[in-house]
Amino acid sequence: MTQILDIFRRNLLKKLIALVAAFFMWVFVMADQDPEIEGVYNVPLTISNAPYEFIALYEDKTVQIETRAPRSNFAKYDANAFRVYANLENLSEGEYQITPQVVMPQGFELIETLPAVINIKLDPLIERQMPLDLITAGAVAQDAIVNTIEKSMDTVTVVGPKSFVEKVVKVYGTVNLSSNTSSFETQIPMNAVDDKNNIVPRVRVVPSVITVSVDIESGLKKRIVPIIPELSVADGWELTKVTVEPAQMEIVGTESAVNSIVTLKTVPFTVQTGQRTFKSTLQVIVPEGVSVKNDMVTVSAEIVRKAVVTERTNN
Repeated sequence: MTQILDIFRRNLLKKLIALVAAFFMWVFVMADQDPEIEGVYNVPLTISNAPYEFIALYEDKTVQIETRAPRSNFAKYDANAFRVYANLENLSEGEYQITPQVVMPQGFELIETLPAVINIKLDPLIERQMPLDLITAGAVAQDAIVNTIEKSMDTVTVVGPKSFVEKVVKVYGTVNLSSNTSSFETQIPMNAVDDKNNIVPRVRVVPSVITVSVDIESGLKKRIVPIIPELSVADGWELTKVTVEPAQMEIVGTESAVNSIVTLKTVPFTVQTGQRTFKSTLQVIVPEGVSVKNDMVTVSAEIVRKAVVTERTNN
């Protein structure tokens, strides 16, 4: 044991100097073989501590992080080893600029993030009751007519961020009638649209699908009948050169209903006194049991004063 200690103590200073030199040489070699370099990762952004019943709206879905680390670290880790999150703790409704927080493996140094801040809007989740409209597409067979279209419900619920739900002006579904000859039942999806008829994103309609029942009657009769305009004027005036465009209209319906109709009339309309000419679009009254492709016609007329007739007496 004493001999071992003597060997260790002999030339102790030289041995310490050699040990330190070896250490620095190892550091130099490692630095040369595994130098620090810079690299970039694209990491998905996650939201942390979002307030209850709020939704975070943001455009930047990924954050680019620039890091510095020994070369070997970049070979060892990919983007999945990093986490970038925005902490929304204790925030309420409004718009914020949040500095992203980065969690990295040991040995990495963060240089910068792009973007440096995340623009986030906290929007409350709301729901809104809205009436449901039905739109028809296509037409039934030529010898068929649609009697009724019934939907399983009249209102639906629109759910989503407040700023998006408020853009919804209409909820509708489309019923395809193309070439159908008999009654049918179908399920149609709901669409929530804005004032330009564009689908509003980030909202959902509850329920998203409804049931529609279409009652179609086939084997119908057709007939062309004239249109009679129902116009009137004030006392002392009369209408001349009255025309209707189109002058006739095709009606479609059950045989008994079609046979009972000789003419179609427009809704009554009183022409204002003082007009010399009249031209307007008027609706045609369509009796129950028949249908027409278009129930609007253009009516034109001239308005003249009635001639005054005087009686002569012989003295």
